[in-house]
Formats: sequence, C-alpha cells, structure tokens
Amino acid sequence: REDFERTGISTLITVGVRDIQGEGFPDQFFGLADSVFLDLPQPWLAIPSARNMLKQDGTLCSFSPCIEQVQRSCEILRSDFTDIRTFEILLRTYEVREWKVDHSKVDDGNSTACPPRKRRQPSREASVGDSASSPAIMARPSAETRGHTGYLTFARK
Repeated sequence: REDFERTGISTLITVGVRDIQGEGFPDQFFGLADSVFLDLPQPWLAIPSARNMLKQDGTLCSFSPCIEQVQRSCEILRSDFTDIRTFEILLRTYEVREWKVDHSKVDDGNSTACPPRKRRQPSREASVGDSASSPAIMARPSAETRGHTGYLTFARK
C-alpha cells in the first residue's frame, strides 16, 4: 500500500486479503475492473469470479509456473473469453560491458571487399589520445543461463 501511495496511484487500486480461489472476489467490485491479475496455485478456480469483476473488454492475466496450470486455465477461459494468448517467460541474463570501437576500420563503402576473417574481441585498452575510437556499451547473453520458466496467459472478456 505504501508503494501505491508513494507513486500516487493509491486511489486507483484496492488492496485486500481474501481466499479468492475459495470465496471469489467481493461482489462490491462486480463489473468495475479494467483488468485482473492472478498469481495463484489453481488460477482456474478464480477465473469465473474474476470474469464477473471485469468490465466488458477487460483483460485477465494469469501467471503460472507450469504448463499444466496454463492448460487447465485455458479450458475455463475458452467458455467466456476471447483473444487467449500465452507467453513463456524465461530469465535470460546478459553480460553488459563497455568496449572501445575503432572507427578507423569502419567500411565507408568505397573499399574493395576483404576476404572473410575471424572477428577479434575489441581491446579494452585503448590509448588515451586515440580519437578514432569511442566507448560503446555492448550486451551478450551469458554462456550459462539457469532459471525457472513461467507462463503469462492473457484473455479478453
């Protein structure tokens, strides 16, 4: 709640604690929500109640850590929702570094083709007075990426 107040959106958000899977959403919010986000062990149990909270054309989003939860949720969504889409979310870390780029070796289009050769990693050490090079930020995926996948399913009422 403090985060919502600090960012100035506390008047737009309602926060509460409730067993949504067992009791559903409170009736006082019937048809008032533009969107509902579910992050529950059994989201398919809360979908009928979430549907009632959504305005026409409202969006439901559900996070699921395994595809079996997605399948069960989509079975329920098919009866009252359209535009059902699921996206896999997988953490992929990148190594970000600053490299010196040598502009003197950039092809201006007037040179003849050079035979192919292996790319060499740009030197991290460039001379202080070297005006033909400039720093550039480069990112590449880490060699080893370990993480847990998850799925976001979106549907429109």
